[in-house]
Amino acid sequence: MIKGVIFDMDGVLIDSEVVFRKHFHEFLESNEVFVDISELNFLVGASVKVDIEYLSKKLNISFEEAKHKRESYFKAKTVEYEKIKKPYVNELLDYLSSKNIKVGLASSSKMENIQYVLEELGIKEYFSILVSGEMFVETKPNPEIYNYTVNSMNLLKEELLVVEDSNYGIEAAKAAGLKVAALIDSTFGFDIDSADYKIESLIDVIKIIEALEK
Repeated sequence: MIKGVIFDMDGVLIDSEVVFRKHFHEFLESNEVFVDISELNFLVGASVKVDIEYLSKKLNISFEEAKHKRESYFKAKTVEYEKIKKPYVNELLDYLSSKNIKVGLASSSKMENIQYVLEELGIKEYFSILVSGEMFVETKPNPEIYNYTVNSMNLLKEELLVVEDSNYGIEAAKAAGLKVAALIDSTFGFDIDSADYKIESLIDVIKIIEALEK
């Protein structure tokens, strides 16, 4: 029986990865760095540190300079998160709440961004725990973020289901010994073969939970 669900945020609750990749591509071009946008696919689901290291190399500047330039650029970018919310987010969260199933979030994003997104979507109150990749030396695909979240939710691993989409996230959750439902994505071509379940949309999570109750 599933007693808790842990969500990733980007690409699972919001369709932000396409937006981020577009903005990052525009950022590179504004600095006269021209690459095919598909080259940036490896950044999807990665930590901010990976973004900055890539940027530092491409611009031939220090890590700190790259960090400052990135932060300045993205701070000026506004995203209407309600418009890129994934289908069935509220329906699934309402279902989990009605079943008294604990809900957690484990994202590589900064905590400041996590808090802001959930508040903008009006869903923050559903989550009993929020965990950010910036809390650890290494985030996904390192399983530490998921091991920490499991301990914080005070549930057994076999009682939990993770909802992910990216290679890094699936790898991290599986390395932590968790069951994973992976959203099928046609944009980035993620390898989701190691996931326990492949889902078309978030509403499919309800079907998984109910099947496991039988």
